[in-house]
Amino acid sequence: MALAALGVVGSACGEPPPRPPPVEELLGPLDQARHDSALAAAAASAVGNPPQVAAALTVVASQRAAHARALSTEISRTAGKITSSSSSETTGTSGSAAPAGPPPPPPPVSDVIDALRASAENASRLVANSSGYRAGLLASIAASCTASYTVALVPGGPSI
Repeated sequence: MALAALGVVGSACGEPPPRPPPVEELLGPLDQARHDSALAAAAASAVGNPPQVAAALTVVASQRAAHARALSTEISRTAGKITSSSSSETTGTSGSAAPAGPPPPPPPVSDVIDALRASAENASRLVANSSGYRAGLLASIAASCTASYTVALVPGGPSI
């Protein structure tokens, strides 16, 4: 009996540790964070928004930009390339083509809420297969997005 137990312990010690999920799984949340930040910033600029709504949207835009920076840093760290987060972000102003016509109208708050809900669900799904810092980062992002769409931006809630 003792030899059987020793065999199980010995074989468990010889196995390599599980590999972390690939860094590519963070690319979706990174794109979502950048999109959500731009969407919230555009919605905050809508004419006619009450000041508390514009302020809440501005906070959401800032939080989602911070999420994008944290995800970008984690991607670089995991890939073995430590870079500043500013070098991985693009401004999107590289073309010489002039925009055709007037800019589109700012998105409604409901679009921001829908985007945050999708981001929270995606981050929550990824937490299940993550560990350590990555799991904490994704859980924090999911919690922040959920709080934003269920508390800060909920119709009839504290800010709307």
